[in-house]
Amino acid sequence: MTGEMTDTDGPPRRLGEVVAGLRVRAGLTQRQLADLAGLSLAGLRDVEQGRVVTPRPANLRRLAAALGLSHDEAEDLVELSRRGQPAEQHFRIRVLGPLAVTVNGVEVDPGPARQQALLGLLALTPNVPVSRDALIEAAWGERRHGNTVSLVQTSMSRLRQRLVPKQPGSDRAKVLTASRGRYRLTVTREQLDLLEFRHRAAEARQARKAGDAARACVLFRKALSLWRGEPLANLETTRVQPLVTALVEEWKTLVVDYAETATQIGCYDEVLPELRRLVGDDPLHEVATARLMIALAGSGQQAAALNAFDEVRRRLREELGADPGPELTEAHQRVLRQDVVRADPTGADPVTAHRQLPPDILEFTGREAELSELRAGLPAPTRGDTAAGILVLQGMGGVGKTRLAVHLARQLLAEGRYADVQLYVDLRGHSDQPPADPSTVLDSFLRLLGVAGESVPRTLDERSALYRSLLHGRHAVVLLDNAASEEQVLPLLPAGPTNLAMVTSRRTLALDGSRTVTLEGFPLPDAEALLRRIVGQRVADDPAATRMVVELCGRLPLALTLAARRLQARPAWRFADAAARLRAAGDRLGELAAGSRRVRAVFDLSYRALDPEARRMFRLLGLHPGEDFAAASAAALAGVSPAVGERILDQLADEHLVTSAPAGRYRLHDLLRDYARDLAERDGERACREAVRRVVYWYLHAADAANKPLRKPNEEEVLPSGAGEPPGLPVFPDSASAFDWFRAEQGALTATTALAWEYGLLEAASQLPAVLRNYWERASEWDHWIGGARVALAAARLAGDRTAEARTLNDLGCALSQIGNLEEAVDMLTRACDLRAALGDERRRLGPLLNLAVAVAMSGDLHRAIRHMREVLPLARKVGDVYNEAWLLNNLAHAQALAGMHEEAIGTYRATLALGRDCSADPVGVAQTLGGFGQALLSAGEHDEAIAVLRRACAIYRQENCTAFLLEALATLAAALREIGDEVGVKECEVEAQAIVDGLGPYAYAPVSHAPLP
Repeated sequence: MTGEMTDTDGPPRRLGEVVAGLRVRAGLTQRQLADLAGLSLAGLRDVEQGRVVTPRPANLRRLAAALGLSHDEAEDLVELSRRGQPAEQHFRIRVLGPLAVTVNGVEVDPGPARQQALLGLLALTPNVPVSRDALIEAAWGERRHGNTVSLVQTSMSRLRQRLVPKQPGSDRAKVLTASRGRYRLTVTREQLDLLEFRHRAAEARQARKAGDAARACVLFRKALSLWRGEPLANLETTRVQPLVTALVEEWKTLVVDYAETATQIGCYDEVLPELRRLVGDDPLHEVATARLMIALAGSGQQAAALNAFDEVRRRLREELGADPGPELTEAHQRVLRQDVVRADPTGADPVTAHRQLPPDILEFTGREAELSELRAGLPAPTRGDTAAGILVLQGMGGVGKTRLAVHLARQLLAEGRYADVQLYVDLRGHSDQPPADPSTVLDSFLRLLGVAGESVPRTLDERSALYRSLLHGRHAVVLLDNAASEEQVLPLLPAGPTNLAMVTSRRTLALDGSRTVTLEGFPLPDAEALLRRIVGQRVADDPAATRMVVELCGRLPLALTLAARRLQARPAWRFADAAARLRAAGDRLGELAAGSRRVRAVFDLSYRALDPEARRMFRLLGLHPGEDFAAASAAALAGVSPAVGERILDQLADEHLVTSAPAGRYRLHDLLRDYARDLAERDGERACREAVRRVVYWYLHAADAANKPLRKPNEEEVLPSGAGEPPGLPVFPDSASAFDWFRAEQGALTATTALAWEYGLLEAASQLPAVLRNYWERASEWDHWIGGARVALAAARLAGDRTAEARTLNDLGCALSQIGNLEEAVDMLTRACDLRAALGDERRRLGPLLNLAVAVAMSGDLHRAIRHMREVLPLARKVGDVYNEAWLLNNLAHAQALAGMHEEAIGTYRATLALGRDCSADPVGVAQTLGGFGQALLSAGEHDEAIAVLRRACAIYRQENCTAFLLEALATLAAALREIGDEVGVKECEVEAQAIVDGLGPYAYAPVSHAPLP
C-alpha cells in the first residue's frame, strides 16, 4: 500500500486522502465503512477531511480491518498518522533509475547535465557531507577550469531554488547546506527513493531474521518496486562512479535475499520476474541463476530450469573458461532429483494458504444466534483454559459456513484478538480437485511461518509438532475451510490456549473438544434483510413477492444472494417478476445463478463426493412423496433392505444432503429435492417409474396394515387377500401405534396418492384413500379425506373399476357431510346407492343408504330421514350383521332425539346397546352410541345416568384418538354437569375442549353422532 501512502512522483499524501482513497477503492460509502469499523460517521469524516490528523492507532487498525488491509498495510496507515501533517512544500528525488525530481507532485527540470550530476552524487550519499573536490571530479573530470568552484556554488544555489521554491516560511538553506568546502543534501526517506529502498530492505531482513518469512516477502517486494533501473542512468558522468556500481550490487543482493526467502515458503512465481531481470542484466551471476533455477522448478518449469543451467554453464566456459560453482551445481542436482518442494506434489493446483484471511463482505446479514454460540466456544487463558479453541461450522452447500467463519474471524481481529498469525486453507473437501493432503498443507503453513525449505520435517507427525510449537504462545487463528474428514483436520489443529481453529465442512465432523454449530437456512427476517442490503427499496415495494422469492429460494443464503444479484443487475425487474420466473421455471436451480456462480455447481460438488450407492439413493429421494420420510420408505424407494437404507441415509445426513428430523425421520431441502429429482429423471423414465411404483405400493400396504387395528368389524377389504406384500413393512400391535404411524406419515401418504395418479398407478391411487379413511375420520382431517377421495374417484373411473368407484362415492359423501357440504354429499351418496344396486351388492348398499339418510337428517329433514332409516332396517336385519343393525339404530336414535322424540330415542339407544356389540372390536361405534344416548338422557332430564354414560364415551374417544368425536361428547358432558351444579367438572371439560379446537383447524365442528357406515 506504499503507493497509497506516498505518490511515486509526488509528496506523501495526507492521512485523510489515503483513507478516502482506500474507501472508494473498496466501493464503500462513509457510513458503510464507519459501520463496518464500529466508528462514528462524524469521526470518519473528521479523519478524511483532515480535521483529525493523528487518530488513535486502534481506530486506524479497525478501519484497516474493515477495508480488508493486510497487517503491513494497517501498520503503514498507523505510521502515516504518526508523521502528522506534511509540510506545505514537498519534493522527491529519485535516483534508482534515471534522475527525476518532483516538487509538489509536479516534475521539474533539475537543470543542465553537470548540475544534475552534482544533485545525483549528493543523493547517492544522502545526509553525508561531500567535498567540493569530489563533486567537481564527478561532474567535470579532467575538464575542470579556473572558475569551476564558482560554477559549483551557482549550481547549488539553483538546485535550492528548484527543490524549494521561495514562499513564506520556506527554508532553502536546510535542504542543501555548505560548510568548509563540503556540501550536504538533507532529506528524509519520503523525499529520496534510495533511503526508502534501504529502509524497506532493512525491515525485510529484520522480519526474515525474526522468522516471519511472509511479511519479509511483502517488504522485499515494496523495496524492489522502487528500483526502476540502473541508478542515474541518464547521466553519462556518473555511470562509472563507484557509488553507482555499489548500489547496483546492493540491488542484486536484495533480489537474491528476496528469492531465497520467497522460495522457502513456496512463493516461486512471484519472485521469477525479479530473478529474470537480474540474470538478464548479469548472465554470469551464479547465485542469482541458481535461485532462478529453483524458482522455475518450484513453479513447475523443470525444463526451463535445466535450460537456464545449460546457458550459464556455456557462458562460463566461453567467457571465463570456468565451470559452474557449488551454488549452481547444487541447484542443478536438486532440479534433476526433483528435490524442490512444490505446493502440491500430486500435480493439482497448490493448496490455498495465506497469512491473512479472505475479505469479509459488506452485505453479511444475520446469524446473531450462531455468532453468540460460536463466541461462547472461544478459549480464555485468563480463566485457566489450557487448550486451543475449536469451532466447527457444518451444513449443506450454500448455507454460508465460510462467510460466517470469515466474518467472525474478522470481528475478532478488529477487536485486537488473534493479531499475531492468521492462516487460511481451502482443504478441498468438496472440490473439483482431490482433498488437500494435510502434510502438504503443513509444509505451506511452516514456510509461511518462516521455516526454511530444507528445515521442514519430512513426516506428517514431525511437521504437525513443529507447527504447534511455532504457534504456541502466539495469538493465532487458523481457518480450515471445506474440510473433508477428521483425519485431514486433526494434524492441522493448533494446541495452545491463545490459538483458535475454525473448521467448516459439509460433512459432520466429530472433533474432540470442539463447539459445533450446524447452519440451516435463514429465518424470514434475516432473508429479507439480506435482500434489502443488496437490492434496496424494491424489497419494501412488494413485501409479499419478496417473501415468495425467499421461500422459492428455500431460504438458502447462496440462492438468495444469487437471486438478489440478478435483481440488482436488472433495475427494471420487480420481486414479482423474479418470483414468477422461479415459479414458472422448469429448472428452478437454473434460475438461481449470477455470473459464474450457480447453486447447481455447489450441489454438484457434494453429490460427486458420494459413493455410487449413496448417489443412487440421493437421486431417488427426489421422487419420494411428502416433505419428510423414514428409512423404511426410502429403502423401499431404492429397493434395498431397511438396514441398508438407514445406513445410506445416515451417510447422506453426515454429508448434509439430507437433514435429520424428529422421530427418526429425514427431509430434503427444497432446492436439494429439485436437484435430486432432476438427477433421477436423467436415469430415464423407466427407472423413475419403477422406483415410484415400489414406494407407492409400499405405502399402500403399510397403510393397510396400520388400518387393520382401526377398522370397523363390517368394513370392506380394500386390498385383495393374498396380495403380495413388499418387504420391510411396519408392524402395528394396537390402534395407538397405528395412529401414531398415520400421524407421522400423513404428509407422505397424501402426497403418495397424488404421485400414484401422476404416474398412472390407478389401482393404488383409488385404494390408498380408502385405507386412510378411518385415520382421516378419527383425526378429523376432512380436507385430506376429501382431497384424497376426489383423486381416488377419478382414478377408479379412469380404470373402469366400478366397485372402487362405489366405495369412493360413499367415502366422499361421508366426508362432505362432516363439513356441512350436504348438497354434494347427498349427490355422492345417491350415486353410491345406485351403483351398489347396479352391481347387485345388497350388503354393501346398506352403508350408502344409511349415510344418505344421515345426510338428509343433517340437512334438517329429520322425519324423512327417520322414515328412510326405518325402511332400511329390514335390509340390515336381512343381511344378518349385528354391526350394521347397530349402526342403523344408533343413527335412527340420534335423528329421533333431534326431532324431539326423546323417549323413542332413549328406547332406540337402549336397543342398540342391547345388541351387545363387542367394544374391543368396535370401540368407536360403541362410544358414538354412548355419546348419543347421553345426549338423549340429558334432554329427558336424566342427568346422573347421562353423566355416567358420557364419561364412558369420552374415555373411549380419548383411547382411540377420536378428537372431533371427543369434542362433541365433552360439550354434552359439560352441559350435564352444569345441570347438577358441578362447575369444576364443567371447567375441566371446557379446557380439554379448547385444546382440541386449537388443534383441529377450520373444521372443528362436526356432527359426528351421525355415524357414517363404510
